Amino acid sequence: MKRVLLFLLGVLPMLLSAQNDCVYFEKMVKLKVEKTDLNTSQSDYGPAFVGDELWFSAFTDEEITKLGEGKDKEIYYNLFSVKTDAAGNVTGSKVVKLADESKGYHAGPVSYCKATGELFVTLSNFDNPDVRNKVYQKADIRLKIIIAKLQNGVWTKTGELPFNNPTYSVGHPTVTSTGDTLYFVSDISGKGLGGTDIYRTIRTNGVWGEMVNMGEDINTEGNEMFPFIYKDKMLIYSTNGKGNGDDLDIYHVGLFGENRTTVTEIEELNSDADDFGFVINKNEEIGYYTSNKSGGVGNDDIYKVVLEKQGKYELELVVMDKKTKQPVEGARISAGNVLKVLAGLIFKQELEKDKTYTFATDMDGYMNDSKTISTVGKPFGVIRDTLWIEKVVVGQKFVMENIYYDFDKWDILPESEVELDKLVKVMNDNPDWKVELGSHTDCRGSDAYNKVLSQKRSDSAVAYIVSEGIAQERIIAKGYGETELVNKCDDGVACSEAEHRQNRRTEFKILEMDGE
Repeated sequence: MKRVLLFLLGVLPMLLSAQNDCVYFEKMVKLKVEKTDLNTSQSDYGPAFVGDELWFSAFTDEEITKLGEGKDKEIYYNLFSVKTDAAGNVTGSKVVKLADESKGYHAGPVSYCKATGELFVTLSNFDNPDVRNKVYQKADIRLKIIIAKLQNGVWTKTGELPFNNPTYSVGHPTVTSTGDTLYFVSDISGKGLGGTDIYRTIRTNGVWGEMVNMGEDINTEGNEMFPFIYKDKMLIYSTNGKGNGDDLDIYHVGLFGENRTTVTEIEELNSDADDFGFVINKNEEIGYYTSNKSGGVGNDDIYKVVLEKQGKYELELVVMDKKTKQPVEGARISAGNVLKVLAGLIFKQELEKDKTYTFATDMDGYMNDSKTISTVGKPFGVIRDTLWIEKVVVGQKFVMENIYYDFDKWDILPESEVELDKLVKVMNDNPDWKVELGSHTDCRGSDAYNKVLSQKRSDSAVAYIVSEGIAQERIIAKGYGETELVNKCDDGVACSEAEHRQNRRTEFKILEMDGE
């Protein structure tokens, strides 16, 4: 590195050896870089959006004074935050965060998940920043990731990643919007391609799964670090293994299940020095990144990036199979009255300003899907969405969740209308289908009574669907009473309320597809 670099970056072999939507920088967005007032004479790095705040790592004023006087003991990178507006512009003064949890450690970068309220924090425990550019190649320095939550207004440690280990580093977290997928950096032996690599882990039922290397299209023999997952579909990261020289440059790649776009350099941000840690506000207006390029205030400076959308809209649709969770190549999509067949995995179309469109799949043997896409009131840029299809056959049944009736009644309740509207959409998306809507009861009550009640409920549901524009001849109402129980709960068998509820269900069954 050309300057005294932050402890997470430096000479990485020993140290760490270390987003319905994506921004397409090379197409739709011009990146305008500006200096910020966040920087000090020392190293400032690792910006991350946490709610309506921007967090980053730096030294306190007292520590900066000590460093200027040549003192270097018990000085650590601290986490700071500043308030931001809706676009991501800084509006407040910086304050220290997580002081107690990070005491005696260097802290940052972080990643926040709004859905779970979890803050993933990188911590290191080497003793003093003077080894940043002198001896830490010889030191046994490791990183770890802890998890914190707000408790009574205070960020409090609630756990750690299971991969934390004194023999290797785990750091630089970035989490998806749902909190179930985490990307991070590690120099674990035997799993990587060299230096530090980016890994992924998926959380299932509260347990983090295996750490999986992101592969050789992303990782190299050099160092990959500072990943940022944007809107769950774009991975932005830095590497010194793809360009010329040993400086870090920023790249991005689109993620679609196990499929990916080509890894592409974000040239507008890269210099002849180290450029890393690029993050973007959720509204796609403002971003921040770190660089030690010439012209800065300190060793590493945080720069603001204004994302200027270009004057057009571009739609990119992916058709995904619900069962395989994989994109469907060669899918048929109707756009208005025009039917198009995908040549690859992504359907692309330029859209007009202040206009609303409907796009739908037209796949034989599948439950098709449709989406309404609007540019009304939206800024220019790429609009991304997904159409989900599912392979089906004649006779296949689907349970409709959350169809409720009052006791001994068959009137459609408002909450049931929401679910029935979904069937209306399915029927509209699949105009050649003919279906049966079947209503079932549990075993309580006489057989005859249950048969009559279920028929009335089915008639009522079908009447609602027809009232929403579905032709009467395309849907049949049938009440099954208690004749098709799905569990043991027949007459005379003791069952829980939950077991009885399994039998009180509404199903639709495919009777015909394409005239079959």
